[in-house]
Amino acid sequence: MLKVFISGLERQTGKTIVGAGLAATMQSLSYSTSVYKPIQTNATVLHGFKTSPDLTVIKKFDPNISTDSTYVLKSSAPPFISSYEDGVKIDINTIYNDFLTVDKNCDCLIVEGSNSIATPIAEHFTELDLVKSLNLPLILVINPKVTPVERALTGINYIQNNHCRFLGVILNRFDEDSDVLEEKYYPQILKEFVSVKVLGTIPDYDKIQTFAPELLIADTLNHVNIEEIFGLKIAKLND
Repeated sequence: MLKVFISGLERQTGKTIVGAGLAATMQSLSYSTSVYKPIQTNATVLHGFKTSPDLTVIKKFDPNISTDSTYVLKSSAPPFISSYEDGVKIDINTIYNDFLTVDKNCDCLIVEGSNSIATPIAEHFTELDLVKSLNLPLILVINPKVTPVERALTGINYIQNNHCRFLGVILNRFDEDSDVLEEKYYPQILKEFVSVKVLGTIPDYDKIQTFAPELLIADTLNHVNIEEIFGLKIAKLND
């Protein structure tokens, strides 16, 4: 089974675009793929119904990707707070059971976190606790244009000190030729100071809602280490 949990250090780092890239790529390689988002905050409300904007984006890239969510909350606050606003109690056992159900029905499962890896999602329970409870390998998505390198180092240290199965980071909206020196040398700084693997990079896209899915798949295949992320040799990538 090909499974991974995608999280970030804060909102708007690009978890969804990275998840969409991985999911669309695996689906294009003929692996039935699901994206499960246990908790969606900042939900879209239309005609009284709440929907997940992140899963809607993924469906636009490939409608054949199965998408599921357990809690869809209106507020953009951390899930533990948003659940109070919606009058909902987040139950970890419910998330776990939904995860198992999704897991049974696909070859590849990508689980996307909510606000950040340290965000509280239930009483005395953070997103990192959920990663460990589901026993999933973790990928951290970092946007160098949003997250200063010192914040990235602090966040990665937090993850490493909590002993989860941390695979490494993917840099979103990364420009290796950036005039901003901190961004240009971001991968080297991460490798030197926290010994973390940079599993790949995703470029800065304009108007992600309108560009062709083939572009995202090509960039994912060319610039992200799919085989290392999923822990096996994918024959279709070596033909």
